[in-house]
Amino acid sequence: MPAYYDTSTKTWYCKFYYTDWQGQKRQKKKRGFKLQREAKQWEAEFLASLRYDDQTTFGDIASQYIEEMTPRRRYNTIKTYTTCLKHILPTFQDIPLSQITEAMIVKWQNHLLEKGLSDIYTNKVDTVFRTVYKYGARRCKLPDNPFESIQKIGRASSKKLEFWTLAQYQAFIQYISNPVVRMAYEILYYCGLRIGELFALTAADVDLENNIIHITKSLQRVNKQDIITPPKSQKGVRDVIIPDFLTKELANYMGMIYDCRGETRLFEISKQSLYYPMKKYSAAAGVPRIRIHDLRHSHVALLIEQGISPLAIAERLGHEDVRITLGTYGHLYPNKQHEIADILDKIRN
Repeated sequence: MPAYYDTSTKTWYCKFYYTDWQGQKRQKKKRGFKLQREAKQWEAEFLASLRYDDQTTFGDIASQYIEEMTPRRRYNTIKTYTTCLKHILPTFQDIPLSQITEAMIVKWQNHLLEKGLSDIYTNKVDTVFRTVYKYGARRCKLPDNPFESIQKIGRASSKKLEFWTLAQYQAFIQYISNPVVRMAYEILYYCGLRIGELFALTAADVDLENNIIHITKSLQRVNKQDIITPPKSQKGVRDVIIPDFLTKELANYMGMIYDCRGETRLFEISKQSLYYPMKKYSAAAGVPRIRIHDLRHSHVALLIEQGISPLAIAERLGHEDVRITLGTYGHLYPNKQHEIADILDKIRN
């Protein structure tokens, strides 16, 4: 592991070969080290980050996790993970994954609790630590998980589920005259889209002949910039079948957009454009005030009332697993125990 001295800059550099993830031989060169040992140390750390074994550090695993997940997750998700890691890396950056013990984790948890963070955020940081560790443990083939016997700290978010019935939504929507805002509400309520999925819709995403909205992307507003990302999960890429009346409304709406072509965004508005009318006209309509995201919950409540199965709802919403649907909306399903007993009676007799 030699290091080289650059007489022109009077600094050290390292130059070496390594095998990348595609099995190709690559050369790596890094300049600007004041000391020879710093150049050698950087080379050693770089090579260590490419392999997974019992000496792989948590810091290397965290870097690899963020790098791998960045193209697959939304910007805000990666930002949250990166922020949470700032509470973890100062303690575990240089510790090999195989040497992280229950005692270390409990001590770290107690220190985190002393910071006075909110219960929900504390729980999120703890969850990120467990997620990244599990990711690394699989790659390093570690047999034990020290988190298994350690209680989670903080409190998971448990916002009350709010929604409008069909009658409440109809009472509200009659006050909305702006065609852009009205169409946005119609899609949110009758399709159950996430707000980012709605804002990312283009004319090419709408198949008026077959009554389909193709969900392939999401839009987020970050630092005053619009960023297009994949949907929240892999199952988020989906086709949503829409009713005939909504197809007709969409056709009329798109006909009003000047030079509406494939890549034309259908809703170039801000979240506030939907927030303020909900705040104002929910009171006028005499219905409870809810969040924009609660229109998605309202759509689910409407489907459940019509007897739609959890599996069909999960597919329509783009949930990764039907258990997410049941965990969120299971309490809205009516108790079917008496119906089951009656069916069994008929079979037996």
